[in-house]
Amino acid sequence: MADLPEWLGPLARLEDCKDGAEKYVEYVFSFFKRDFIDSMPMFKGKRVGFDKNDDGGKPVGFTHITTEEDQATKKRELSMRRCERIGWIKAIIEHSDDPAILLWEKEHFASKRITNRFYLFLECDNFVVILEEKKKGYFMITAIFVDNPSQREKHLKAYESYQKAKKAKSAAEPTK
Repeated sequence: MADLPEWLGPLARLEDCKDGAEKYVEYVFSFFKRDFIDSMPMFKGKRVGFDKNDDGGKPVGFTHITTEEDQATKKRELSMRRCERIGWIKAIIEHSDDPAILLWEKEHFASKRITNRFYLFLECDNFVVILEEKKKGYFMITAIFVDNPSQREKHLKAYESYQKAKKAKSAAEPTK
């Protein structure tokens, strides 16, 4: 792993779970509870919420950031890399201005409406948190460990395009 920012906590590793593999999901959930239920992260001065709908005793927001869809079965399966980094999500959101985080905004089209999504990419570890802007704050869409090189490249290109557009826009604005 590359040099990680000091504000990141430790990984929530399976070996650190004193109760063994069968209790690991509860161990990981304790991080989610601490960071999203007992308190809420703030992004750009507004709260970040999550999908609170029930998914077998846990919020859908938790399930979505700790599992990934198996392409063959279309079922969601536990992702160790996502689980290990669950304690990093709030830190990444709250340190989005740190140079270690590549941040960009992108329009997203869904259900016949356009929303703004913010991508917070911890490039040194290939971990991205995706938030969607809402009227009163932000909504956590997902958090993904990017293990596919082409997906990593796609994120880096999106960031570069955003930076170029931002630079062109500021150059075009009249000086005061």
